[in-house]
Amino acid sequence: MADVWVKVLTPADSYALLTLDELKPMLNVPLSNTTEDELFQMWIDQYSDVVATMCNRVFAYETVAETWRSESAPFDRALLFLTRYPVADADITAVESPRGNILDPASYEVENVSGKLRIEGGWTEPVTVTYSGGYHLPDEAPPALKAATGLLVQAAQMQSKVPASAVRSVSHGETRVQYFDPVQMFGKAGGAAPLMQATDTVNALLYKYMRFYA
Repeated sequence: MADVWVKVLTPADSYALLTLDELKPMLNVPLSNTTEDELFQMWIDQYSDVVATMCNRVFAYETVAETWRSESAPFDRALLFLTRYPVADADITAVESPRGNILDPASYEVENVSGKLRIEGGWTEPVTVTYSGGYHLPDEAPPALKAATGLLVQAAQMQSKVPASAVRSVSHGETRVQYFDPVQMFGKAGGAAPLMQATDTVNALLYKYMRFYA
């Protein structure tokens, strides 16, 4: 297993996986209705971050310098798994192995979609890869990521609109206490909160985009 240090050289302009115009049809809100735009944008930013956290990666296009070290000898693993992907060949500025020794581009190749980088003959630590990768967000976000973010926002919207029938109150003298009836709020007994109901679908949409470390 390798130890990876990531230095962001040029951060992304946006980390949002959706635009307001994409979200509103999912919520059955007319595009011309701007009364809740601030709230919707907050939810987009919040749940875009949730999706990225669930997938254990950054989706936005950034320029980074990644330094890799192996935790144990020998340091002869040929593969590096870049953290920002997809990665175009032209977006790799330099591969240094060891750091400071710039390799000939003919000595390495990258699998563009996954960001898997293969160095001919292995690498000598520390190796540093300077490159740009990821999606230009929100426009280039894959449909599955947009759908997952939209589902989470839909669930948040549903949960924020507590029906009046779910509110109960108890009075004693001049004191009045109001509380929510969870059965009324989330359906019949056994029903789950909207955010919980969306979890299985969201996980299925995101599995392909999750980054796993051995």
